[in-house]
Amino acid sequence: MRSPRVLVTDGEHRSVLAACRGLAAAGYRVAISSDERFSVAQWSRFARERITLAGPRSDPHGYAARLGDLLSEGGYDVVLPGTDPSLITISEGRKQIEPHARLGLPSHETVLESLDKQMFQRRAERAGLAPPRSIDCSSWPQMQAAAREIGFPLVAKPAASWVWTDSRLRERGPRVVEDAASLEAAATGWPLTVQQYLPDAKIVSCAGVHADGKLLGFTVVRYERAFPPPSAKAALAVTIAPPPMLRERVEALLAEIGWAGIFELELLELEAGLGAIDFNPRPFGWMALSIAAGANLPAIWCDHVLGRSGVSTGDARVGRYFRREDAELRSAAAHLRDGRLRDAAAVLRPHRRVAHAYFRLDDPGPMVGRLLSAAYYRHRLRAHGDRRRRPR
Repeated sequence: MRSPRVLVTDGEHRSVLAACRGLAAAGYRVAISSDERFSVAQWSRFARERITLAGPRSDPHGYAARLGDLLSEGGYDVVLPGTDPSLITISEGRKQIEPHARLGLPSHETVLESLDKQMFQRRAERAGLAPPRSIDCSSWPQMQAAAREIGFPLVAKPAASWVWTDSRLRERGPRVVEDAASLEAAATGWPLTVQQYLPDAKIVSCAGVHADGKLLGFTVVRYERAFPPPSAKAALAVTIAPPPMLRERVEALLAEIGWAGIFELELLELEAGLGAIDFNPRPFGWMALSIAAGANLPAIWCDHVLGRSGVSTGDARVGRYFRREDAELRSAAAHLRDGRLRDAAAVLRPHRRVAHAYFRLDDPGPMVGRLLSAAYYRHRLRAHGDRRRRPR
């Protein structure tokens, strides 16, 4: 019997590289699609097929049709969207895809609601995971009033990270606002949320697969270091035991969202308990750690979609580390430039039982691809001042 065949989109991302490796370890034949010249997942020896396909950011309206044409050649069993833009466009165009391969996605309405940050915050509060103090705004005067009430520094969060502009999907990320003079620059569109900024609060992130009303392959990590500040992207993280009631509250939140599939939920350690700050219904940056710790989320999800069994659906093992190599090196270099030798040494301190974002001894290609990608984009930036499509 042939191995099941999975197409994972957006091979530029380390999360997709992790998915590729995890699926291959579970016996899947993995195809990686990408529209960029350098794609770390396509450098992996575990990618059995490498496909160049114009992605959803360059032509979102035609993406599902192009993907459907590719899938119509036959032989694919599952499609796994790797990013929010792919998730949105694939979900919207599912009629062109599902005759040829399975998606397993909930309704398109549920997909869009899962990406609505204001709706997410209200649902998180009802589930007992209330975020830091937040005020929704739909105009500049409301934003000014919210800023006065919450105080600086604060975070301005668009209700949607991806919006349609000039027939293209464009990203609108959160912004940290230090003072009133910087507030207007963060008013990038309505609606948005003004939220209390707590730079010293520890980030706890949990992830898993939600299917048939229950959690499978649950993993909880604490970020030991995030870089670059003030981002919430893990540079160093470690798996921990789930805090009391977290599993039950996450299940309640996911049930209200109606989400089915891979997810990551980011939280802050607040005085009142854990508070949710972001929800990612797709593969995520530190997924290599979850897989290395025994919770192979992409394989668990694809097994569920295809009705297979064989991959363990238990929780991840505690005490395993994740390291994003490029972020750690940049963090150490920043400390050295500032003369903080002890801090630089602390960043570079080795850890046992580490899953790296890119490097694996049995799969060195993605690390080489990542270095070449960084060099290529630095060269293009110097030559043309072009900041588009930076490596991820």
